[in-house]
Amino acid sequence: MNHFGLKFHHFGLAVRQPDSAFCYLRSLGYRDGLQVFDPLQRVNVTMRYHSEMPNVEVIWPGDGPSPIDNLLKRSNNLIYHLCYSTDDPQGALAAMAEVGLEVLPLSGPTPAILFGGREVSFYGVNNFGLIELIHGEPGEPAEAPTSSQTAMAAGKP
Repeated sequence: MNHFGLKFHHFGLAVRQPDSAFCYLRSLGYRDGLQVFDPLQRVNVTMRYHSEMPNVEVIWPGDGPSPIDNLLKRSNNLIYHLCYSTDDPQGALAAMAEVGLEVLPLSGPTPAILFGGREVSFYGVNNFGLIELIHGEPGEPAEAPTSSQTAMAAGKP
């Protein structure tokens, strides 16, 4: 039974360069999703989808500093987070605390271009690892965002 109200969405795979990951996933039958640079997350991201296997988000650095830089100093690639969607992020976090889990907020709700503007937040679950929560059911944009949509997501006019 799921006491937290979480629905598994994807594994997060950090890589220095995405080409080998794309080749591997494509060879397993994954289909390509939208690929974008997310200025708020400060990383390049894309989803890979499969009808019978878990979704994989491939994340790699952009031109400047990114949140995955330190991870990639230790390894050229690694699965570093699990992502869940939930309609009640605060309720999920409260339920985790109720069963004795220590959950540390790492980044507050931020709109994610890859998920149709849905907010995402990241948490460290002590003695488990990093989780991402998508606030609500994620949407995937039908096409890459325009430069004005990207600027708006970054808070620029």
